[in-house]
Amino acid sequence: MRRPRRRTYQLLIGLLVLYALPGVNASAQTIDRIAAADSLLTTAISAFESDQWQRAYDLFRAVELDHGRNASSSTARIMAAKAAFRMGRFNDANSLLETFALDFPGSSYRSEAVSLSSLAREAQEASGVNALRLGVMLSLSETDRVPSQQLFNGVRMAVDEHNRTAQARPVQMVFREIRGGAEGAAAAVSQLAEAEVDLIVGTLFSAEAVAAAKQADEERVVFIAPMATDEDVSEGRQFAFQANPSMRARGRAMGRFAALGLRLDSLGVLTVADERGVGERLADGFIEGASEQGAAINLIRILSSDADWYGLPDTLSADTLDHVEAVYVPMASRNTAEAAGRILSTFDRFGKSVRLLGNAAWHDLPQKSHASRYTLTYANDFHPDVDSEAYLQFGWSYYDLSGEEVGRLGVTGFDVTRFALTALTREDSRTLVDRIRNMAPYEGFGLRIAFNGGNVNEGLFFHRYRDGRLSLIR
Repeated sequence: MRRPRRRTYQLLIGLLVLYALPGVNASAQTIDRIAAADSLLTTAISAFESDQWQRAYDLFRAVELDHGRNASSSTARIMAAKAAFRMGRFNDANSLLETFALDFPGSSYRSEAVSLSSLAREAQEASGVNALRLGVMLSLSETDRVPSQQLFNGVRMAVDEHNRTAQARPVQMVFREIRGGAEGAAAAVSQLAEAEVDLIVGTLFSAEAVAAAKQADEERVVFIAPMATDEDVSEGRQFAFQANPSMRARGRAMGRFAALGLRLDSLGVLTVADERGVGERLADGFIEGASEQGAAINLIRILSSDADWYGLPDTLSADTLDHVEAVYVPMASRNTAEAAGRILSTFDRFGKSVRLLGNAAWHDLPQKSHASRYTLTYANDFHPDVDSEAYLQFGWSYYDLSGEEVGRLGVTGFDVTRFALTALTREDSRTLVDRIRNMAPYEGFGLRIAFNGGNVNEGLFFHRYRDGRLSLIR
């Protein structure tokens, strides 16, 4: 239930007047000043002081849009938001302010932007516009700022796409910075819950996502982690979801596909015990998924190190492979091409006709002909159709926004947010949690999202090496 609002629209207008007109941000002195932009800013401030709100708004926007990033940009952005507020265009004000912290991380106006955004949201409620609130939480530390910006660009594009739809219920983004790792992530969830967001997207890392997921359950607010793979993010949770499949979920999906999709009845598992436990979790999930579908697991061996592949034919009888139709060989090595060559050479020494199955680490490796000898088939979590017209258009839009080519983080931010907004705006009497769990499979620009009644995404792509080529088979 939403908390009652105590301040009226008139009071909000009064509070806005208390904000002093800012000068040029001193922290932006390192950016080359553009004389034309500074002159335009002066004219815009004069129009604002004369209550010419529309003219002031247009001029403030021109400072940034017509002259690129310059020393006056942050001042122009926040003043344009104030002009929009004065005209009662509260959604426009929020649209300008929602990215302020990311676009101007060193600005002295950051706290003012947060306060003004809060006022705009309350004014929008008071005016009767029922906007949805999407919480976004990311770290802006020196090391995280670039990847956070890339993910956020995708989120922003999905929200903009939604808000361009004439009949769509508008969406406002509410941004909170993660400060201090896991504890900061939990605090950001609490802040966003206090701001009464409808759903939260964010965090780049599993440790932060685990803490955020725990807090989301306590606050009873839906949280979707776009990148985290740790099972603890979603396991046993009610309100926390993983859009990036956990290692166990990936293995389980491959096991089910082996039994149902490839119709294999007898299987084996060979992997290496790595320090992160990735290979073992993939193996555990595979055994679980294949066994659930009635397949027999006739071989299980966990090697101590990658070097053990060389000696495996001396310790494992080749006849053992007569009892399996395929062997699951997930890789967790950081040098995947080298590890793949080692595994394929080992099976050459066995001299047996057996199919190999794998994980995403086998994707698009140089040993296509060698892998084709074993019809190597694997599950993959990210596969953008880079040659499609839709993807090319998306890539150009991303470039226009950011000045750089789109990568996995940008695609993920867009796909996860578009999926989330579809769930939020769907006409359905079920709770948001149940809607997300039972949504039809989503096909995005790089992700498949299908929670299939649970809290971890099980949507994967399946590829195969055959005849020296790699192809998507499902």
